[in-house]
Amino acid sequence: MRVISKPLSWLRKMLYCLVLTSLFLALNILVSQNISASEKKEFPDWDQGVYAEINKRHGEEAAKRMIDVVQFIKVHLHDPVEKQLEAVNDYMNEMTWIADSELWKQPDYWATPFETITTFGGDCEDIAIAKYLVLRLMGVDDNHLGFAHVITSKKEHHMVLLYADPEKDRTLILDNQHQDVKSAKDRPDLLGVYVFQNDGSVYTIKDDGNAKRSVKSKLENKRLEKWLTAKERSAKNTESLIPFNEGRPLAPDWILDE
Repeated sequence: MRVISKPLSWLRKMLYCLVLTSLFLALNILVSQNISASEKKEFPDWDQGVYAEINKRHGEEAAKRMIDVVQFIKVHLHDPVEKQLEAVNDYMNEMTWIADSELWKQPDYWATPFETITTFGGDCEDIAIAKYLVLRLMGVDDNHLGFAHVITSKKEHHMVLLYADPEKDRTLILDNQHQDVKSAKDRPDLLGVYVFQNDGSVYTIKDDGNAKRSVKSKLENKRLEKWLTAKERSAKNTESLIPFNEGRPLAPDWILDE
């Protein structure tokens, strides 16, 4: 999706707007220092009891997939961000696309990353959310990540993950329908509808289809209910496994402190 407008992308503009309205989205934490988010961060091993419990609840294959994902995070933890984006996009795009009606018996269900990884399948929202979490656990700055609801050239509603590159002033798109991470300007096939970030803030997008995109409006007093509900379920998933991790949170301390 081409989301760059003069001269900043609409996602970058959105991020700067969020700076003014929420300390949660303050860009000056890392961007002003020009430091990679993952440089001094580690991902502690989980106790084997966690995997044993996942095996008990979801089966041996689910436990193996979770072990693989954790090791994947550790391998790429200190890679440059662009390499992390490519690796995560490749890895998660191997998941089987499964409609919500088939997998969850619901017309529109946003699965937690835990649910998506243990089943190793889902639709575009599920895969985009899983990519988001893995990148966050690799140390990618939350301020640079967002989601976009788009319409494809086939007139299908679709969701992709966005990364606002602070160094090259561009937006990159991670799309489960495309293996390569593409710059927004190289995705004219996607028409932007709205974007949102981790805090649930939603911004509608003005898109004339000719690479002229901008934030049309913020949906005041509105939050994306499905996203917030998925976050609540995700927190319950991880909290239920803390007793099997010697009482330690599964997320690294530096994630919890942000």
